Amino acid sequence: MRKLTALLLCAMFAVCLQAAQLPVTLGAASTFTVLASSTVTNTGPTVVYGDVGLSPGTAVTGFPPGQIASGTGALHVADGPAGLAQGALTAAYNDAMGRTLPVTVAGDLGGRTLAPGLYKSTSTLGITGVLTLDGGGDANSVFIFQVGSGLTTASGSEVRLIGGAQAANIFWQVGSSATLGTNSIFNGTIMAQASVTLITGTALNGRALARTGAVNLDSNTMVNPGPPTAGLPPGAMAVTCPLSAAQIGVEYNSLLVATGGTPPYTYSITGSLPPGLSLTASTGVVTGIPSGPWRTTSFGANALDSLSGSAARSCSITTAPPIGAPIPAPPSVILVAIGLGCVALYQGRQRLLRHLRKT
Repeated sequence: MRKLTALLLCAMFAVCLQAAQLPVTLGAASTFTVLASSTVTNTGPTVVYGDVGLSPGTAVTGFPPGQIASGTGALHVADGPAGLAQGALTAAYNDAMGRTLPVTVAGDLGGRTLAPGLYKSTSTLGITGVLTLDGGGDANSVFIFQVGSGLTTASGSEVRLIGGAQAANIFWQVGSSATLGTNSIFNGTIMAQASVTLITGTALNGRALARTGAVNLDSNTMVNPGPPTAGLPPGAMAVTCPLSAAQIGVEYNSLLVATGGTPPYTYSITGSLPPGLSLTASTGVVTGIPSGPWRTTSFGANALDSLSGSAARSCSITTAPPIGAPIPAPPSVILVAIGLGCVALYQGRQRLLRHLRKT
């Protein structure tokens, strides 16, 4: 009986250890939303909230049109902060990889709901559809994923947070490279041994950190979730804007992201989004297919936390024709052209009348 009791206690202790993980310490890498070793490349109007860094490489392309949101970070290329961040990334990567007593996972995590803890895949890992991470009502809950080789998410997939789970406490240690599919929603810090690629329209509430390779971006919204929250009082609330450029007739995918306060959050819009776009209040996801005309729509982005804390920000989205499509002339130009045409017709008529009178 004593042996059975001891075994049960050991099993319960192991379960508690698995569930109660401490967050990974990111140190000097924590302010970097993007960090690469070889190159950073971007296509389209990507917006990054936080630092963008590269070390030891020196090739950063696509900024602009990509931009770092004003007041949220800076570009660091082969400088001291980027070098220190790479060193901190190595320490964080090794910390996450060295955690023990994981729950084994494999294949595709789409359709599953996971509790806080440590999870390990010895090979590749995929996400198709929705993976739900449930914090169980604990805003300090921690999720760590050890991925033996590649991490790939399908187009339109989502890592969804419920029960107080926060992106700041989610860590993905990837043994090779990570690729996030078109118009997917992802939460957490990716620490890849090689590279991280965000395909067109991916929205990341977290970090894309690459130890030896590149970070490749394409029309993305990327938000630094701030430091891990475990054991810390909630900070001041803030909310980010979604991607500010949308193409008429082309699927749009972006995020409102709240930081600070006490999750879960509820999101709302003051005013209206461009025609064709809508907001999911529980997640902050903004999606849809924008319709014309070409214009800039201004609105307010709002977030409310579980203790009635709030944050607001002024935002705008410009809807324009797809790249390469004919660009319609503004109404004022059209009116001027019509006026000039009328003048030309009148002058031609007068010349004809003068000619007829002479003859």
